[in-house]
Amino acid sequence: MSLLHRRLAIWFGLACAALAIQFQTEAAENISRPIYTKQASWAETMVASSRVFAEFSRQPECNEKAVRDLRRGLLRDFPAATTSFININGHDFAAWLAKPDTVAFAVRLKARLRGATEEPYASFLRELDTLGLLSGSDAVLKVLSSFEKLVQQVEARNRRGLPPIAFVKRSEHGLRGTNATMFSHRTTRGSMVCMFDPNDAAKGHRVLLETKEGFVWDLSPSYDGTRLLLSYKERNDDPFSVWEIGANGSGLRRLTDGRFHDFNPVYYPDGRIVFCSSRVESYSLCQDFLACALHIMDVDGSNLRRIDYTTLCSNVPAILPDGSIICTRWEYQDKNIFSWQGLWTINPDGRQLKLYFGNTITVPNSRYGAKPVPGTGKVLITMAAHHHPPVGDVALVDRSLGVENPAAMTQITHATSYEVHQGRDWQEINWRPGDIFFPEACADPMPLDDKRFLVSFAGDRGMRHRIYLFDYYGIGGVLIEDAALSCFSAVPLEVRVKPPAIVGQAPVESCEGTFFVQDVYHGLLEQGVQRGQVKELRVVRILPKKWNTEGPRYHDHYPIVGHGSYYVKENLGSVPVYDDGSVYFRAPSNCELYFIALDKDGKEVQRMGSVTQITTGEEVGCAGCHDNRQSAPPLQPPKAARWQRAPDTIRPPPWGAGSFDYVRHVQPVLDRYCAKCHEGRAPAANLDFSGDKTRFFNMSYESLVTRGWVEHYFINPGPTGVFPALKTGSAVSKLTQLIESGHGGRVAMDDESRRRIYAWIDSNAQYYATWDMSRPHTVGGRDPWTFCEGDKRGPLRLELWMERLEKAFAESGCITCHRPIANDGRDRIGHGHEYNAKINLTRPEFSRLLNAHLSKGVGGLGITGKRRGQDAPEFTNTDDPRYRAMLEAIVAGKAALEARPRMDMPGGNAVPQTRDFGKVF
Repeated sequence: MSLLHRRLAIWFGLACAALAIQFQTEAAENISRPIYTKQASWAETMVASSRVFAEFSRQPECNEKAVRDLRRGLLRDFPAATTSFININGHDFAAWLAKPDTVAFAVRLKARLRGATEEPYASFLRELDTLGLLSGSDAVLKVLSSFEKLVQQVEARNRRGLPPIAFVKRSEHGLRGTNATMFSHRTTRGSMVCMFDPNDAAKGHRVLLETKEGFVWDLSPSYDGTRLLLSYKERNDDPFSVWEIGANGSGLRRLTDGRFHDFNPVYYPDGRIVFCSSRVESYSLCQDFLACALHIMDVDGSNLRRIDYTTLCSNVPAILPDGSIICTRWEYQDKNIFSWQGLWTINPDGRQLKLYFGNTITVPNSRYGAKPVPGTGKVLITMAAHHHPPVGDVALVDRSLGVENPAAMTQITHATSYEVHQGRDWQEINWRPGDIFFPEACADPMPLDDKRFLVSFAGDRGMRHRIYLFDYYGIGGVLIEDAALSCFSAVPLEVRVKPPAIVGQAPVESCEGTFFVQDVYHGLLEQGVQRGQVKELRVVRILPKKWNTEGPRYHDHYPIVGHGSYYVKENLGSVPVYDDGSVYFRAPSNCELYFIALDKDGKEVQRMGSVTQITTGEEVGCAGCHDNRQSAPPLQPPKAARWQRAPDTIRPPPWGAGSFDYVRHVQPVLDRYCAKCHEGRAPAANLDFSGDKTRFFNMSYESLVTRGWVEHYFINPGPTGVFPALKTGSAVSKLTQLIESGHGGRVAMDDESRRRIYAWIDSNAQYYATWDMSRPHTVGGRDPWTFCEGDKRGPLRLELWMERLEKAFAESGCITCHRPIANDGRDRIGHGHEYNAKINLTRPEFSRLLNAHLSKGVGGLGITGKRRGQDAPEFTNTDDPRYRAMLEAIVAGKAALEARPRMDMPGGNAVPQTRDFGKVF
């Protein structure tokens, strides 16, 4: 390089360094200088803000602070126009500031206000058409000024004729965790129940109830506006109870007691109270929390009855204009555990459980807290996440457009990045975009009439939630705020029209009800099912989870049930499907059920991917299997005649009714037909179909389920759509194909044996028949490798035999290629763990851990080669000291397991855990 080139390079480097220093200095100055400057109007402030933001948008390190500073300033000084703008324009505030686009904003406004013929909207839309001819910065200011004027007019109109408002003040939202189970979580401390009269605003907020140590969650007014129900705990460690207080602050009384959580109360039109409760005495399936269901009681707390038999959670009831009860219902039935939180209705006597809307919507995960909008047939909901409290966006649901139609859900606010979504096909597992938490977003929307609603909204993290009054276009402003605290759960105190009360008491005793299916083919023919193909309906009962998650989860379960089903399910048997497609049968009441349509061989034609219930003495009918819920086939005379005869009774399977039990029902079939070739040190095709015990299951179960032989669904995450006909379970499993082919003419399996296997596959591969555990607090509640001192919840320790095996494994040289055995299973959601099926705790000498590198000449697999650059050790015979050391450790493991059998073994003794249904987690 010449001297000139060197000097040029030095000069260029110095120039770049100087520019970098200049940019860094500018960035530092920008970060430190004020960003938000209030102007005379919101429109002028927005225009000025966009100019300021343009300077920052070149510097990514400044963007976040700039947007937040501008947003907070605008929300503080111009809350009405700012929130209304966000509701119309969308969540991405920065995008508009960086490039103000009045054309796009005008398009969104027109779309939102489509059909608005009343004032002031009509005048605004005409003015907007005129302003659309303008361009440049002048257009931005004029369009925003016109919008600001509209907001002021709407805000003034919205305030006319308002009733007094009751609401709750707290330091923050205060609840945490999954919205369905947050009632059992620890809350913040301190709440005030207040009343504000917009017609006498000078008096401020009147305090009706204040607690320093307790917590008030929500309020529900009586139909005459004189009383309030509240979910209230006097101390943080107490469970929630239902309380009542006068709208004037008098007459506070507790209506429920006992060691249970009672919450989300609402008055029923006949004076009774509907509420949610952990009195179900069961638990959430994967988490360390309680389950809950709907109950009803008299106004004094007496005559308490359960009306909803969900095995998971039903929350936030409200009363619809027809007197039915709407709620958010979380269910798991072989589906994605995160997004199946749809809206359901039920009568106060427990009858007529029906899907209202949105069981297959994936974003948002939860359609939470529906409230009827008077005079419209629509409901107002919170678009909520799954793992977080219900703070999100507000949407209107019009189910007349379809109970699974995303277009039936109209988003009003845009405080989050949520966009309503439904899976592209039934197998889509994508749920995550709907599970993002936005603590600054909307909570507790409450309709006032067909034009206005109340909602709590903050707007930015760290800001207080204030009570806003919006119209259903998302335009409005702040109605109630406090200088120090956030405000939630605003409800009107006025006389409201009572819906008609549905008469009847929910039966307490479990017995039977009857189901009638008019034509199972209504909904199946369109999917390729032929008439006459469906011969039976299997009736399956889902058992509530008996024990809490008080140990490490395996495969997301505690206790582990299998690689598919999270539930312990009972096969009650089947009922006949007649030639015309009709079904009429008795079934157990007061429990959760689902059905499977079967062909002549007992294979699954269609699986019900949701659940139902029936109360004692109830008769329930449906049109068909996965039919259009808003249509019905004609009632033909033969079918009507069938209804006049006595209903069928459920016929147990030949092997007996009861829980699906892999060891009792399936393993004997494999022992008879498969194990002769598929067991031992080197089983055929490397598939071990013996009943020898593995860490959590047995060898055949591990071989079939983890090697792709049975179609099953691990529901974390799982399918989000409706199961299609002829494409699930035994209908498409490789094992079914092998059985039907006769294994190349070598195996002719008898009919009952086939049916046993098909029934097990269609249970979603359930292994254990019970929630009980003999090894509580260990991994998955079933683990023979680990223990907890005294069977008490605490640190896990390795069993002595496993410590010996770990030591021998390392000393044998295996550790150079493989990870330590004890590390296996630490990832709670992983599917195929390395060692679980490689250690045989029934016949230790058949352990793959030993035989993988045992010479073929002595019966081993003889696997050789390199891994991680290391040669695999080879055991030339079973007398090799390294082989013997590991074998002796596994033999000790067998003895330890036999001394304390698991629940899938003879002699397994259940060890109970403590059950506390008022626990605060």
